[in-house]
Amino acid sequence: MKKAFTKTQESHITVVLISGPDEEVKKVRISKAFLKSTALFTAMFLSYSIALSTGYLYLDKNHQTALGRIEYLENDNERQSTEIAGLYNYSDKVKEKMENLIEFDGEVRSMVGLKSQSHKRLEEFQGTLVASRGGVINRLSGMENAELAETRMTPTVMMSSVNNLDDSVQVLSSQMDIQQKEMDKLLSDVDARLAYLEARPSFLPVSGTITSRFGGRKHPFTKSYDFHEAVDIATKSGTAIRVPGKGVVTFSGRKSGYGNIVVVSHGYGIVTRYAHNSVNLVKTGDKVYKGQIIARVGSTGVSTGPHVHFEVELNGRAVDPIKFVNSDS
Repeated sequence: MKKAFTKTQESHITVVLISGPDEEVKKVRISKAFLKSTALFTAMFLSYSIALSTGYLYLDKNHQTALGRIEYLENDNERQSTEIAGLYNYSDKVKEKMENLIEFDGEVRSMVGLKSQSHKRLEEFQGTLVASRGGVINRLSGMENAELAETRMTPTVMMSSVNNLDDSVQVLSSQMDIQQKEMDKLLSDVDARLAYLEARPSFLPVSGTITSRFGGRKHPFTKSYDFHEAVDIATKSGTAIRVPGKGVVTFSGRKSGYGNIVVVSHGYGIVTRYAHNSVNLVKTGDKVYKGQIIARVGSTGVSTGPHVHFEVELNGRAVDPIKFVNSDS
């Protein structure tokens, strides 16, 4: 079939269709307006199709990018959650160590006879830490890293957690500074306490029979009542007399009524005297340690038999030696 186009004078185009030499010639008239409309529609359709395809490709690319971004953010959230969990757990470990240090402080003080306020200090520490933590940290604290990561915290929860963690770290840091000072004070207090305990008389200088106690009594020679400022401990002559506390010998020699006497200053206002000795084994100015032999039992001076006249003076005042050495103070 052959096609031929002929133009009308104005608004139409005639299309001549020839199928063969013996076939009838067919003519089709097509409006120019229709052709223009068809061409415009085709052009618009093609443009729309191209735009749609381009838009789809663009949206698909953005969608894939968005999915990749979401996956990255989810992984980052999980990583940050794990890190936060680790910091919480580390914070809890520091808190536990701080509590152990406070308790240890109290135990050491109790061991050496110092007043302990560890319970009060522990309550203050825990109260300060709790005040710095909100509900989020209380809920998350102690969770394993994996558990916390699985929670996939929202940005709000994560920010709240970080803020609470920051508050806790600041509190722990300040508490560590305080505890450092407390430990320094503990060492100083313990050193001072041990020095005091080393110097403080804590036992009787000999073992024996107490023949005369501290207080009012009838004098063995004058038979009149007087105040006995010591305890008399009877034992075998020559028995070693041991000083019950560290100190310095301030007198070693003879005195009227006392016979051979040794006087020891222990510091802290404490002075002890050991009289009627058969022999003194230390001299004035000697430093003596707790338990050292300083003399031997005798019956020199005004004495009814071998014994030790043992006096304890505290801040210039005579005190009962038995009560003093048995006291925990």
